[in-house]
Amino acid sequence: MYKVMSAEMKKMVSKPGIYILAILLALILVLGVFIYRPTIYEDTSVNIQGNTVLDVYSRFYAGSNSGFKAEADDSIIDATNSINLYTTNGTTYEEYIDSLYSIFENNFSAYRNCAYDSSSTTNINLNRTALLNSLNNLNTAITTGINNAQNGSYTILSTNRNYNQYEDAYEQMNEIFSVEVDENNRAQIADICKDYEDNYQDNFTTALNNFKYPTLSEEFINNYTANEEGTRYNTINDRMQIILDDIYELRDFAQVDTNVNQNINSKNEMLRLINLYINTAKTYTNLVKYELLSNAFATVSTAEQLDLIYLSNESEYDANSFLIRYTYLFENNKTEDDYAHPLTIGVTSNHETNAYDYAYFILRLFSFVIIVYAVMAACHSIAGELKEGSMRYLAIRPVSRTKLFFGKFSAILLMSAIMIIFSAVVALCVGGAVYGFESLTILTIFNGTTAITMHPIVMLLLYLISLFLELTVYASIAMLLSCLFKSDLFAVTIMLVLYLLNILLPIFAGGINSWLAFYPFSHISLYSLFGSSNYALADNFLNVLLGAKVYAGTNIGLTIFIIVLFIAIANIIGSAVFKKKEL
Repeated sequence: MYKVMSAEMKKMVSKPGIYILAILLALILVLGVFIYRPTIYEDTSVNIQGNTVLDVYSRFYAGSNSGFKAEADDSIIDATNSINLYTTNGTTYEEYIDSLYSIFENNFSAYRNCAYDSSSTTNINLNRTALLNSLNNLNTAITTGINNAQNGSYTILSTNRNYNQYEDAYEQMNEIFSVEVDENNRAQIADICKDYEDNYQDNFTTALNNFKYPTLSEEFINNYTANEEGTRYNTINDRMQIILDDIYELRDFAQVDTNVNQNINSKNEMLRLINLYINTAKTYTNLVKYELLSNAFATVSTAEQLDLIYLSNESEYDANSFLIRYTYLFENNKTEDDYAHPLTIGVTSNHETNAYDYAYFILRLFSFVIIVYAVMAACHSIAGELKEGSMRYLAIRPVSRTKLFFGKFSAILLMSAIMIIFSAVVALCVGGAVYGFESLTILTIFNGTTAITMHPIVMLLLYLISLFLELTVYASIAMLLSCLFKSDLFAVTIMLVLYLLNILLPIFAGGINSWLAFYPFSHISLYSLFGSSNYALADNFLNVLLGAKVYAGTNIGLTIFIIVLFIAIANIIGSAVFKKKEL
């Protein structure tokens, strides 16, 4: 088989295809420098003007609404309120809605009874006012829950259909109960009440019950709402206070020290601490947000998730990945800015572009070319040589057809691997010369379950491995088609259509948990399992086209299984067909 592979390698080198590939790489490298315009990962540091430490401090602590401290504290308060919205006056949000509905029902009973007793018109209208107030209180609670969900608190989950059903019932009820009663229409009360019971009551009750109320786990409640020391909530407050104490100490020192150089050093330290304070607040706010979201996902099935309006931009996989990321930052007393993000198409991993971002961008573009090259080479390896007649000369040699098949296949993979490595080295060198190699350590979430820190070069290697495995899948299927059909052009056409479908279908699919989750080719990228999909920009066309995607149910086991299955089945069937093929 080694001799077959060597002969195939020489044959591939002698053909113009490999040199066209090299020229395309050079063009992509040159054009990449001009077209590479990623969104710069937002620098969350603040720039506070001031000549002294006291000037900087006054801007940090300026008033209740304008100071940077107030903004950071509001972030923490919003996160805390997101938790508190689950409980009102000691009851859960669901119990609170039920209690308001119970009050409304009691007021309705009192209003209905007015139709059968001798209540005065004034008393009837007082009951009607109380009924409308209880209805409006219930509506306010529901609307607040909807607004909080839209703002990211995720206190209530529902669908457009359910909310529209509730809204219609509320508007109809509000209309019929708004009829003022006088001596001339007392009898109308009974008709109004009967109209509600016959036409609106069931709809209104059903609409309320259709809302999904995420149930917080006992562990979550203990982490954030318990008063005992050691809870996450107390740890957050303690860490924020430690930073504040250092800021106060610098302020006090600046009040008595007039040394200019010392003051400048203190100012720089003050800026560092202020940024740490703000970034710490943001980190903990995100921790709460995604833990709330994780609890929300736990209460609904995958089928229901497809219909959720407020979680349409977050898959369960991505939400869990973010939660694990912020939990890791919390447990290690770090902030978001202490680590780089995974390499993606649309967004830089750091606050500035570096060689690794550029190299990944170039390799993603070049992956089109190299996969197409491997597919064309595989389709030609059997069907093309049969059509040309050169396969007969190989068949008369003392080499089994199995060795012949796998020798050709191995040569294609080896040449592809050489091109992948070569292009990666060249892209990295060009990127280093243009952008530099400076980068933070990347914090990525593997398989949506495990936080891992790694150097960017390691992540780039992971992508190369993922690309090679993906290429192997396509090459295996191309070899099978090359054995099944007499025309290499027909085999190439089928493979290119399949490959383009795999690239273009996500653009037209509706949502990350779409039916594409059941399309096997959606699950052949190992790289997507290293967190890059979390930082993709949906409005960036190149990222939509080339970005790593994670679909519902994706995990490392499923991905490896599908990759192995494709390669094994294609090669087993392909070699068996080739053995029996008439040459």
